[in-house]
Amino acid sequence: MISRRLFLTGTTAAAAAAATTLTYSAQGASASAATCELALENKSLPGNVRAYVTGHEQGTDRWVLLRADGSVYHPDSPGAPQTPLPVDCAIPLKAAGAGPVVLTLPQMYGARVYFVRDDTLTFYLNPGPSLVEPAFATSTDANYGRTWSFCEFTFNPDQLYANISYVDLVTALPIGLTLTGTHTHTVAPLPDGAVERIAADLTAQAAKDGQPWDQLVIRSGDGKVLRVISPQNLMAPFFDRPDQMPFRDLWTSYIDQVWEKYRSTDLSIDLQGGRGVVTGRVSGDTLTFNGGHTFTKPVSKDIFTCNHGPFTNNPGDSDDKKAILARLAAGFNRSIMLTHPTQPNGTATGDYYQGDVTNHWSRVVHANSPIGYAFPYDDVRPDGQPDVSGAANDGNPLRFTVTVGA
Repeated sequence: MISRRLFLTGTTAAAAAAATTLTYSAQGASASAATCELALENKSLPGNVRAYVTGHEQGTDRWVLLRADGSVYHPDSPGAPQTPLPVDCAIPLKAAGAGPVVLTLPQMYGARVYFVRDDTLTFYLNPGPSLVEPAFATSTDANYGRTWSFCEFTFNPDQLYANISYVDLVTALPIGLTLTGTHTHTVAPLPDGAVERIAADLTAQAAKDGQPWDQLVIRSGDGKVLRVISPQNLMAPFFDRPDQMPFRDLWTSYIDQVWEKYRSTDLSIDLQGGRGVVTGRVSGDTLTFNGGHTFTKPVSKDIFTCNHGPFTNNPGDSDDKKAILARLAAGFNRSIMLTHPTQPNGTATGDYYQGDVTNHWSRVVHANSPIGYAFPYDDVRPDGQPDVSGAANDGNPLRFTVTVGA
């Protein structure tokens, strides 16, 4: 298992080592081919749908975009920030149900496939060059009012790894994946009406507990749901103003209870994959595990982002500390820290999100989606339980199909 944090390019988490690695192997395959087929298909959406493919070229680290004719484009460094991308890299899709557009996909990482309906997407370049991709939570961004979505992937010499992620948002454009190689891996899109149900459930939760869950819903001028963003994206503009930050007090009482519980009770974390179990106790405001790994008391921002404060994923940290971090972050988001002193084994999905204080974004997304990440360490799971993280990987990829529409 690989955390989505391995290839995320700048939304909720920095690139990091495999903190949640449990069962992943390269499937015994030899090195991946230099290319594979990329099939982009509109399954059901009316109107015109365009795709964009962006990422970093494997081996050179240069930004690369695919063009409709199948060629690759490497942008040059511009003379000024926020320079519009000078080349049209939109890939028009066929009409709904008319089959895929098939291109040749080179190896690339930190990559995305975007879809936009009845419009185009605006990309900019900063000196470097650095590609400025669409911002879904910034009202001043040119793409804010457009109907668009994306999935993420990395294609390197070991594998093609793709992920439908709801860590940042869900949108009105449901995306599905099929990866064909040594095996065939399929990830289902959001069902029809799921985005509207998620919006309604979060609005109801805001009325229930007074937290700004309803502010996660972004609507078009006519009131239709364009997208629903995750809490950390609503919080991000206030990171330097903690006294004004949305959700700043959501977890406070729960964190206090957890810290008090483990002053006198062992918290056991199974590192999994044959790496053993570590135990920890709280002293003062620090949770210390045998082996010397320590975690200071978190705050709400740390829990929602999984990458601040004690949950910061530092490249120099040991694999064991990263594994503990992932399981702590998952335990808090799922509100099982008080009820389950042994994690992640000994828990089940039915135990998650049962408290009044929980990550209701994740709860609601999972209630309305068959599969997919809802926070960065959502792939943490008990041994023997199915993976519902919305990821697919293969060490011998032949065809990567990305669909949009139910």
